[in-house]
Amino acid sequence: MAPFGPLKPLEWVGSARKDLMALPDEVVDVFGYALYLAQCGGKHDQAKVLQGFGGAGVLEVVGDFRGNAYRTVYTIRYEEWIFVLHVFQKKSKSGVATPKREMDLVRKRLRVAGLLAEEWRMSKHKASDRIAVYGGSGNVYADLGYPDADEMLVKAQLVSRISEIIQRRGLTQVQAAELLGLTQPKVSAMLRGRFRGFSERKLIDCLTYLGRDVEIVIKEAPQRRASGKITVVVA
Repeated sequence: MAPFGPLKPLEWVGSARKDLMALPDEVVDVFGYALYLAQCGGKHDQAKVLQGFGGAGVLEVVGDFRGNAYRTVYTIRYEEWIFVLHVFQKKSKSGVATPKREMDLVRKRLRVAGLLAEEWRMSKHKASDRIAVYGGSGNVYADLGYPDADEMLVKAQLVSRISEIIQRRGLTQVQAAELLGLTQPKVSAMLRGRFRGFSERKLIDCLTYLGRDVEIVIKEAPQRRASGKITVVVA
């Protein structure tokens, strides 16, 4: 589960961002939330270590939609950044192993990520434009073209806290649904990252149903910003 704090930058290697944006919306929601959790230092329930890379530094998020299987691969090897390495639809209908062609591309892009990380550390800034990489904005939903990216980021913060409380209390999804006034399928969808249809108010209500006080504080925005923003802070 993800604690609140500074988000690690997302770096999209090769065509990873474009490939993710091309997937069905329902899959993009799940993978986007999984990457948000990775930025926070957490891990999505559908993320698992991808074997063959000498440790737990490369993870694969598994998503299924309407009989099709999708995968997003990212690495947490580098303390300063999250590199999104590959996004693809798993065509093979047999077995759960990641196909060799996709594994080879992951290895290639992992080497690219290593070269970039080394260069950026040496130069203290992103000096290289020789390797195809899309530097993230800090908001994964903005990177993925959501028109309501700021709102989605706030929702992700609220849902990650709801999920943490549910896990800490040892609640099943059925028990959580009863507390939150939702159906179990809606709770399942929300916790996986499919919360577009939930309002911020509804998510705040969920927190109160789980025994949390929510205090809204209004303050003046810094002069460097023309408009204010909504931020979730946990006491």
